[in-house]
Amino acid sequence: MRKLLTGLFLISFIVFGSIKVQAISFDDAIREKKPCAILLYANWADNINTIMPAYNTIEQQYGDKYNFLKINIANEEAKSFNKTNYIYPNLPYVLLFKERGRMSRCITQDCLMNDTCIKEKLDLFAN
Repeated sequence: MRKLLTGLFLISFIVFGSIKVQAISFDDAIREKKPCAILLYANWADNINTIMPAYNTIEQQYGDKYNFLKINIANEEAKSFNKTNYIYPNLPYVLLFKERGRMSRCITQDCLMNDTCIKEKLDLFAN
């Protein structure tokens, strides 16, 4: 049993260790030509356990059209983000940025929980 578990651990380490995670900062994301979608959240926010998996799915589907970020307002990154952008209290929500960091749209949690709504907003904003 121990050999089996050790083998499974090594296989998962090799597989997941070879996957490159592409982390991008807000400053880097807004410099690119693609629009940017930023999920602002807190671990204690209502509906975060429903919205996070939906946002991850949208991120996979629209990764070629958008830069996606997640900012937990309790982290250090939120402080630098808040120097130029106001964090509204109704978390979680998504801010869409275009044109070198100018915020253009806000997508509320009602829309984030509706797959059709979020896709329509992203499709319209990207064009």
